Amino acid sequence: MGFLDAFMLKRKAMQHSLKWPLPEARLTAAVADTEEAVAKIKKLHAKFVSGGEFVDMVYAKQYGEGVFAYMLIRTDKKTENETLLAETYMLNENERLGVDVESSFSLGESLERMGYMRAFPREVTEWRFGYMMLRIAVFEVTDTGAFIEVALPSTKVDKVRELQEKTAFKFLEKMGVKKEEAIPTDVITLQLAAMMDAAGKKEGAGGFRLGDGE
Repeated sequence: MGFLDAFMLKRKAMQHSLKWPLPEARLTAAVADTEEAVAKIKKLHAKFVSGGEFVDMVYAKQYGEGVFAYMLIRTDKKTENETLLAETYMLNENERLGVDVESSFSLGESLERMGYMRAFPREVTEWRFGYMMLRIAVFEVTDTGAFIEVALPSTKVDKVRELQEKTAFKFLEKMGVKKEEAIPTDVITLQLAAMMDAAGKKEGAGGFRLGDGE
């Protein structure tokens, strides 16, 4: 092979890089049983990353129609340690927190000054795994249900996103989830949407608004 042929082959193999990265994406589906789902994931040789039982106070900030960023003040049921978690994957920009992690009360006040409104509390048990290029999570949310959530990492290459999607849907198929059953959002947004829908159906309730959560 000549130099020109090798050069052209290398150019052909190069993938176009996007100016702005495609944000992380999520796919969520309901599951009948969390223990069964976790067992199936382990059989697929996914790597267990973390898990536990937690009590979350969810704070939400709306950026557009159906686009939310969340901050979770999380308490570990076992250790009672408090941590702050950011769920801002739907945004193209990273928001600087500018807050110190102290008590949940002072932290909540700081989040509200940043435009985050208290949405709802929840109790959740979760299992997190790494599977190929994907991040997998199984959630058991008290009074809400059981879910599997697949996270597709942010990328600046459109071909990589195509591969991520194919891998995600193939994984879900192995889990017994059909492509049309996968909802393109996260578990927290599903829970918030369900609460808004339920409040809207109550006569004279005026609908659920951010800041109503206790």
